[in-house]
Amino acid sequence: MTATAPRHRSLHAPGVVLFLAFVDIFALLPTVAPHVTALGAGPAAIGLAVGAYSAANLPANIVGGVLVDRLGRRRVTLLGLVAAAVAVAGYALAATIGLFVLVRLLHGVAGGILIPAVFAAAGDRAPQGAEGRAFGRLGAVIGGAAVLAPAAAGAARQVLGTEAVFLGVSGLLLIGALVALVGIHDDPSARTQPPATRSRPSAMHRLLQLGSVRRALAGTAILTVAVGVLAGFLPGAAEALGAPASAVGGLFTVYAIVAAGLMLSPVAGRVDRSGADGPLALGLGLLGAAMAVLALAPTLVVAVIGAALFGAGYGMVFPAVAAATSSSSSLATRGRAFGLFNVAFSLGLAIGPPAIGGLSQLVPAIDPFVPTATLCLVAAAVVASGARRRAPAP
Repeated sequence: MTATAPRHRSLHAPGVVLFLAFVDIFALLPTVAPHVTALGAGPAAIGLAVGAYSAANLPANIVGGVLVDRLGRRRVTLLGLVAAAVAVAGYALAATIGLFVLVRLLHGVAGGILIPAVFAAAGDRAPQGAEGRAFGRLGAVIGGAAVLAPAAAGAARQVLGTEAVFLGVSGLLLIGALVALVGIHDDPSARTQPPATRSRPSAMHRLLQLGSVRRALAGTAILTVAVGVLAGFLPGAAEALGAPASAVGGLFTVYAIVAAGLMLSPVAGRVDRSGADGPLALGLGLLGAAMAVLALAPTLVVAVIGAALFGAGYGMVFPAVAAATSSSSSLATRGRAFGLFNVAFSLGLAIGPPAIGGLSQLVPAIDPFVPTATLCLVAAAVVASGARRRAPAP
């Protein structure tokens, strides 16, 4: 399935909206737990408040994908941005833990419909045959939000308090709504498609029957398993090597810079020249190698090498899976495709780190990086083997 509509419009507006949407996500990571703690929450209530977003976000990704295809990218993007802005402002007004969790659920629904809409709008605009370069640039935009937003939110919280962070993020989302109002429009050809080619309830099932989509979803889930394990266990591993807290943050900065550099470089366009499977296999292999290096790292310098390898793997995998998701769908099904993409993204983060952490607790001799490395390397071998079988004869 490929899109037939001409795709030559600028990615600037979707890029700005995507940046602000991920600022919303990343700025709240260091903010939610301190805020509910101040409301009197214990460990269980903190976990509930943090996890409520993801609990609502996952089903909303599916519903959001359907709405994007039926109502259009522009409407759902605006709805998601305004709803998210209202929800984030509502955090500042929630006086009880129960009310905060309710607002958190509403925020998860808003984010669940927003992200597929923005990705679908970007996919519509990505030049056909150059999706890898386009989504590489968008991946770097997300990486920029991941680096800047938590630090800025942490500094603002320390000076102004958590309520100011919530209100500031809400204002940024409303700015995003203005950008979307002006810069995001549905492809005119979507209105002229005959009813037989519009999205149907079985469209998601047909997408899942495509091998390219299944590989993209699996690669996305494995990528986020690795990201979650890195976030959860790298600080402890680095401190065990004698690294101060500032150096631990530096390891994540190395990973982010290398990933962004690759996604902005011509390397991201390899998927456009050779297909997604080769870059996906290579990226998964680099992630596996990075995890193996981190598991065996005897010094902080070697850990830095591992973090750089991880960034290289991320920089290869993300453009490959996002471009494959976009190019394997049509104008009528791209919202659903990116709804599935975001489900895979969230599931990897939600399931992978707890499972691997539980395994390491059950068998203390197993370093958490080792099963993650094994998962990535096995997936790389499977994708590479399948790519050789699918390669056309000379």
